[in-house]
Amino acid sequence: MQLDEISYSAGDGIGEIVLNRPDQLNPISGRPGGTRDQILWAMAEAERDSEVGCVLIRGAGRAFSAGGDLAGNAPRETAFEHSEFLERAEAFASSIRQAGLPVVAAVHGYCLGAALQLITSCDLVLAADTARFGIPEGRLGLVGVAPLIPVVGRQWAKFLVMTGEMIDAERARQIGLVLTVEPEAVLVERARDLCRRLARLPRQSLLLNKRTVDAVADASGEAAGRAVATARDAVTLSHSRHATAPDGRTFDEIRRADGVAGLKAAREAQYDRPWLAPPATDPQ
Repeated sequence: MQLDEISYSAGDGIGEIVLNRPDQLNPISGRPGGTRDQILWAMAEAERDSEVGCVLIRGAGRAFSAGGDLAGNAPRETAFEHSEFLERAEAFASSIRQAGLPVVAAVHGYCLGAALQLITSCDLVLAADTARFGIPEGRLGLVGVAPLIPVVGRQWAKFLVMTGEMIDAERARQIGLVLTVEPEAVLVERARDLCRRLARLPRQSLLLNKRTVDAVADASGEAAGRAVATARDAVTLSHSRHATAPDGRTFDEIRRADGVAGLKAAREAQYDRPWLAPPATDPQ
């Protein structure tokens, strides 16, 4: 496997996966051999290594990840292509959830769209105080909210996808999206410390307890929800070509003519100031 979108290293009980296209804010590509396939390759390497007891996923540079690779992923035209794309995305998320090792995510800077699906598939998520979370794709008629629903509930899931507005790390902690908020300067070391602690525990017992929690969650409806979400999201994506910007053009036309920069400009034309007030802090 050629690792040109991530890096992987192992040591001190940790298999460390780094999303590694910092100049582009670490977009997550779904192409064959792209980010998702490279992450799964690294996960398999970690599981084969008897010296690794935990996996850490983080981002290089200024952000964890700004989300899906809008420029690098192949265009999709038909409902079948949308459905196939979503099924591949869910298969990736399922592989992370079913990993034979605990998976910890350390998030700083932006964590948007497809990156949210990634962290909701991890076992534990730590956030830097600089982290920002959101689903800006919702403002373009796209999808991405389904994995958040069992984590944050209906209202927050609806707010995030319907407004496309970002929330900060403290708000993310309050609604259960992340476990703790850490100063950015110590985030990675705090995450590594947690990984080292998990790596010292009995490997099989740790996995069995992880499987128990996930089994209860799935039996409580999460598995059925994922199946329904794939079908509903395929419909939404098929309709996305009709979503229009304030200037009357469709976002699909804007993407073809002006690229990702044009999409961002059209999104900002909808509104550029957040509606949500900063959260009041409370003791952790």
